[in-house]
Amino acid sequence: MLLVASGYAAYYVANVGIRDHHKPADITFATLVFAFVSAFAFYFCKWTLGLSLVATSGITFIFGMLAGAIWRRFVRPHFEYALRSISHSDDLPSAWTALFGERRVATQLSVQLKDGTWLMCADLSEFRSSPNGPCVLGAKGDILMYVTDKMTDKQSKRGVGFVSEPHPIDADPMWGHEITYIPADQIAKVTLRYRL
Repeated sequence: MLLVASGYAAYYVANVGIRDHHKPADITFATLVFAFVSAFAFYFCKWTLGLSLVATSGITFIFGMLAGAIWRRFVRPHFEYALRSISHSDDLPSAWTALFGERRVATQLSVQLKDGTWLMCADLSEFRSSPNGPCVLGAKGDILMYVTDKMTDKQSKRGVGFVSEPHPIDADPMWGHEITYIPADQIAKVTLRYRL
């Protein structure tokens, strides 16, 4: 049971944010693969190091999650890069979901609403330590962002451009940080800038 729990924890860590399209067979076999990896930690701790069952169980569980994190952070990107020579499909259900796997630092986020209004966070790094910062790209297509600039459809047509909004981090600690939630059905277009 410990190995299955460790395997599922590893599967969860390895696929957080991109699990919605997984079938029961995908979940089962990925869990078993990570459980197999966790078994090495269990037997090493129990039989080679002679640790107690409690210590061995804790180390096995942590090792499973670490294996999932290593897969997600280091192995998966190289594996996907190697598969690009075969296909440009990455087996994700949407291009939106592919944004979750991007490991570059996003520097700027702009969202165009269906009414033509643009909302922008000009410098995402400014909100790195803010709650939910610097932004959240929801799995259903919704967004949380700190809006620093805004441009209405009328301003765009007149060539005015973006106008600064009141700063989302209020100087008065009583009010704090102001984050904006944008439902997926209100979004027409999203642009992200990345630092290479």
